[in-house]
Amino acid sequence: MTEETDDQQIWAKIDELRLHVDSLVRKNVVPAKPFHILTLLQSFETMTTQRLELTAYGHCYQYLIYQALERVHVKQTEIDTYLNVLSELGGAILESSSESLDDSGLDVFFKKYSENFLTVDQDKVIKDLVSSFILQQSEAGLKFRYRYLFYFFAAKKLADSIHRGEEAKKRIKHLVNTIHLEKASNIVLFLTHHSKDPWIIEEILLSVMDIFSDEKEVTLEASSLSFLQDFVQEIPDLVLENRDARQERLEDDRQKDFIEQHEDQNNPVDNDKNVEEFMVKVNKVFRSIEVCGQILRNRLGSLERNSLEFIYEESLLVSLRFLSVFLRFSEYVREESIRKIQKRLEQNPNLQDSKIIQEVKSFYLGINYNVILAMLYKIGFSLGSAKGRDIYTKVTESNYKPSLCLIQEIIELQFEKKLDTHKIDKLHSEFSKNPVCDRLLKQIILRHCYMHDIGYKDRQKLANKLNIPIQVQRSILIVSKTTQD
Repeated sequence: MTEETDDQQIWAKIDELRLHVDSLVRKNVVPAKPFHILTLLQSFETMTTQRLELTAYGHCYQYLIYQALERVHVKQTEIDTYLNVLSELGGAILESSSESLDDSGLDVFFKKYSENFLTVDQDKVIKDLVSSFILQQSEAGLKFRYRYLFYFFAAKKLADSIHRGEEAKKRIKHLVNTIHLEKASNIVLFLTHHSKDPWIIEEILLSVMDIFSDEKEVTLEASSLSFLQDFVQEIPDLVLENRDARQERLEDDRQKDFIEQHEDQNNPVDNDKNVEEFMVKVNKVFRSIEVCGQILRNRLGSLERNSLEFIYEESLLVSLRFLSVFLRFSEYVREESIRKIQKRLEQNPNLQDSKIIQEVKSFYLGINYNVILAMLYKIGFSLGSAKGRDIYTKVTESNYKPSLCLIQEIIELQFEKKLDTHKIDKLHSEFSKNPVCDRLLKQIILRHCYMHDIGYKDRQKLANKLNIPIQVQRSILIVSKTTQD
């Protein structure tokens, strides 16, 4: 085995673990602290990757909870009872108006609990659960210490109650309809971990299909991108440079951290009645495809092909409908462009009109182009999996559009680490009359090269197939020889 092959396997393993951790350590859900991450990584070692996929991550969450109970020496024979108390408590808090139960609320809860289940020692159970850092005493009362624990057990209670009457179904429908809110989306996500009831997936998909249902999805056909063609031809040619994959990944992480730190400033607050309908729909799109992506990844081994294809296709369509809305209603970008003109004139009153106009056009079109690229990555990263090639290929072939081809290429590169030069060459040829998609394809391929240690021969082959200028290939050769010396 070559050193290059070893490197690719290492990157593949790193990205696989990152995918699992990112799926579990969601923002403000499982705390992104070393202890939790190390515990999760330890749980991955106790199972094969296949088993991890099939257990829908339920094993990992349960592993964290079991570890917490074992640390306070809860007997193995009592763990089921403790989990049942937590499930009932999660359901009670979900039905309450707050995220905690005060002393009187706890007394009512345990009294009702004793009517349905064997009586437990209330003081001992609470003491153990607080000591294990599962529950927390606050001024408002007893609550779950971490959000993921509340979401996990509230969802478990709903999953256990779904066939005991209509009340649970009504609550699930409400959660699905408000999936743009953090609490609702995470409980729905955990619900798909706890239950395989097809009704839940049907409700999620009905909600997805309703978002921007009057819009046509973006196809990225050449005829629909004429407004971007001149822009793409005027910007500098892409260059396949020799970059260090580790540094590229560090920079990528820094950018993600920056976005996450500033996310709350741009997102509407939960339960804000003044949130515009449009922003609610946008948030629904992003939350929905994340949930659908988790269903796809976690149920590849247990859902029928038709169901998997339907989930993937509808998730694609809602994402591309949103992109269509953005491009059609980009007047906001135009307003930003006008502000940019005014600022430039104030700073440089001697600028010629033609130069100002050109700058504005580039600014406006550049935002549209970058939003398209960012959305393709968002879709691919949200819905992708290393084991779903049959599903992605079938849907792409059935609805053959440039947008779907690019998304599948992103998925294969990110999750399979499959740098298929023959397929890349074929796509490049198909996009010969679609310069925007050809440019997008090149950026997708180059990003993969920069994030992985791609060997010189493969880089040179890609440079030839993607028609990167010959002087760029020569510079790569010089860098390669210098490195070898």
